[in-house]
Amino acid sequence: MKKCLCVILGLLLVVSMCACSKSSGKYVFLKEDLGVESYAIGFRIGDEELAETVSGALQALVLDGTYEKIGAKYPDIKDYLCLTKDGIDEASLPERGSGDSSFTFKHGFDLDYPPYSYLQDDGSVGGLDVELCQAVCEYLGWGYEPVPFNWEAKDLELNAGSCDCIWSGFTKEGRENDYTWGITYSNNTQGILVAADSGIKTLADLNGKIVGVQIDTSAATMLEEDQADLAATFQELKIYETYTVAYNDLKAGAIDAIAIDMTAGGYLIANDK
Repeated sequence: MKKCLCVILGLLLVVSMCACSKSSGKYVFLKEDLGVESYAIGFRIGDEELAETVSGALQALVLDGTYEKIGAKYPDIKDYLCLTKDGIDEASLPERGSGDSSFTFKHGFDLDYPPYSYLQDDGSVGGLDVELCQAVCEYLGWGYEPVPFNWEAKDLELNAGSCDCIWSGFTKEGRENDYTWGITYSNNTQGILVAADSGIKTLADLNGKIVGVQIDTSAATMLEEDQADLAATFQELKIYETYTVAYNDLKAGAIDAIAIDMTAGGYLIANDK
């Protein structure tokens, strides 16, 4: 099945949105970003048929409006969603209920990466990616099993067969040959989140500052590779297991900034209590 490509207009929208700083009053994103990326669904090498089926079902949900309806529930993400009805060949998609009803799809995701995936206070799972995956399973007639994990354990969980995919704000760039990739369904931008009264206005102002980042994320990779010269100016690049903990440290003044994708950062500041 031919993968659906995200329209150029979507990419232009993301770039234009990043030109303005996002703000919650107390916390803001710097106008300069670290880079633009795309989010896709990662499967084990060799699982092309499964990736094709899931991707096809997600495209069917684009056509029937479910994709847009779920996206509308997440205001921090909805403008970054990149799939459209244009170019989708309905005849090539799996039919509703065509999956094996005895099959349970095991959805692997970061247990603390809102608004894409997270464990809620009552122990249930939530987030855009969780809802999209549940909708795909419902469309195909599969059972759904959530497999939340600490993000650094994702490859171990996938390769051990504990889950069938990694679907959790998962960046494709730089990992193209490491997984069988399903469809790209969202664009995103990595940015720097700071306190509004920090005096930090540009990337250059991070010189001598303590910057937090979640382990094994795209932001961490950017600071290790493309933005290594920038990271070399920091007093410290502090690694966290989750962005929630990093954000709490930012509020406490233990760090000066967080390198984080703008959708996840936007969710944290919008839901700050």
